[in-house]
Amino acid sequence: MIERTDRMALVYKGSPPNHTCCDQALRILPDGTWVVVFMTGGVREPEVDNHVVLCRSTDYGMTWGKPEVVLQYPDRGATLSEVMVLDGRLILMAQTHDGYFGQWRVWSLESADGGRTWSEPEPFSPCPRRSFVRNLYRASWGTWYLPMQSYPVVDDVDASPLRDGSHRLAENWVLRSDDEGQTWTPSERIGPMAGWAENNLVELSDGRLIMLVRGDGTGSLWRSESLDRGASWTPRVSTEIPNPGSKFRLFRLGDGRIALVHNPNPATRHPNSKPAAQCNRNPLALWISDDDMRTWGYQRDLVRFPGMLAYPDGVLDEDSGYIHLAFDYNRHDVIYWGAALPAP
Repeated sequence: MIERTDRMALVYKGSPPNHTCCDQALRILPDGTWVVVFMTGGVREPEVDNHVVLCRSTDYGMTWGKPEVVLQYPDRGATLSEVMVLDGRLILMAQTHDGYFGQWRVWSLESADGGRTWSEPEPFSPCPRRSFVRNLYRASWGTWYLPMQSYPVVDDVDASPLRDGSHRLAENWVLRSDDEGQTWTPSERIGPMAGWAENNLVELSDGRLIMLVRGDGTGSLWRSESLDRGASWTPRVSTEIPNPGSKFRLFRLGDGRIALVHNPNPATRHPNSKPAAQCNRNPLALWISDDDMRTWGYQRDLVRFPGMLAYPDGVLDEDSGYIHLAFDYNRHDVIYWGAALPAP
């Protein structure tokens, strides 16, 4: 057997006026084109200059085209939370705000031609404003799930959760669909939790759904379970999975193994960290469990560049033996990484 090796390429190097890079997602289109959708614009998030762009590759991620604007406004910022490829369509979930997460709205827009043209954004009515839609999970029994991270909705539509303190009251829940996204039903909510409680779902071999949640300031990921296919969730409990307060990604392999791409670092502060470079988000690693997440027998650091390696998101490609990811480096570069999967 030929041993696979990891692959790497630079997708985008930020430079003024589009210096910042964040919330990148790699997806593979039906025609074989790869796209990375991400937020850029300005020097930080949030800013009015934040907007969403797309870079594409036709050579399996080795070279990438110039950014193409997807969602941009002159008077409000736009950021990204999820990208889905469904029935040949590319569907984006995005947020707009006043530059500091005031006037927060949640939108969906789609493209039927591989991201070259886009529909007008429409409000995503199944979720309230002040919400982020996280990675779509399609369970083996057919139900679709959208993990949610949301903050209290207040009467003042212009209020920012960063200004009024409600970002310390994050709730987690899911939207469920049994008709492939035509309608959505909300689950019970888990809350509150301080900070950016980004979450991901995966199912275990016994049918339980597991939600892992970012726990800012705690040094670890947190966990909740559902025994009724996502209708209700247990209170979050701390896990032994180290995390510095950063987004992560779960995948369920065809043989039932579960892969976790994350920053396995319990340090929540770093002496060299700046707002645009949280150096404790290092290394970027691939962990795999073959016993329903009781243990993580395979643990491999993928990237150890000095600095911040943040917000990995991508696709599982078991036919080629890779998880194809994009992550941001110090909030100013977007990098493609092909993580070779170990044999069972």
